[in-house]
Amino acid sequence: MKLFVIEAYGGPLRANGSIARFTVCARNSAEAIDIVHASSLGQQYGRFELVEETGEFEADEPGIISHNEEFHGERI
Repeated sequence: MKLFVIEAYGGPLRANGSIARFTVCARNSAEAIDIVHASSLGQQYGRFELVEETGEFEADEPGIISHNEEFHGERI
């Protein structure tokens, strides 16, 4: 597995709203994005982008390791 950093955009606060950053353990980038999109935290976002990918390492199962959210701009 690898670690992936995924940014999520387009939440309820629209383009000027929050950006969430997820660190995910997964087999590939598509699986990492699917894990985020299917999660309760990720369902509020409409667009996902791969930001970073690490090398291979051993892990028991895929999943979200951490989640951070930042607010940018005015609420609309």
